[in-house]
Amino acid sequence: MIKYFASVIFLFIVDRLAKIYAVKKTLDNDGGFIDLHINPNIAFSIPLPTVILYPLVIIALFILIYFWLKSLSKKSILIWPWGLLIVGAFSNLLDRFYYQGVVDFINVPFFTVFNLADIYISLAVIWILYYELIFSRSKEVSK
Repeated sequence: MIKYFASVIFLFIVDRLAKIYAVKKTLDNDGGFIDLHINPNIAFSIPLPTVILYPLVIIALFILIYFWLKSLSKKSILIWPWGLLIVGAFSNLLDRFYYQGVVDFINVPFFTVFNLADIYISLAVIWILYYELIFSRSKEVSK
């Protein structure tokens, strides 16, 4: 369990340091491969008033923590993706407090600009969906 917590904390620190580095490099006018965007909106740049956004994100974090604690008590493999979701959501929430928007800096031409926390969240959602829609159902069929 210590390895799990250490790895999740490590991923959080890597994301925070990458964002700090991206902001610093851009402020120094030496962005290089970094294309900094401060996104004040939610996913896919959908605008949402701050008065709604912050409570919504905080409520979502509490729901994620509930599912994480539930999978922790069951010693489920889903402890990993729930942890990734929490780390990604919390890191992006910190960005909103510090920078008034999420720090996105990885630019994929003709696609989007995102950050490591977004990768964590995307991987976690794919993992959970795979587990719930495919893996757990295949276990039920084989019974």
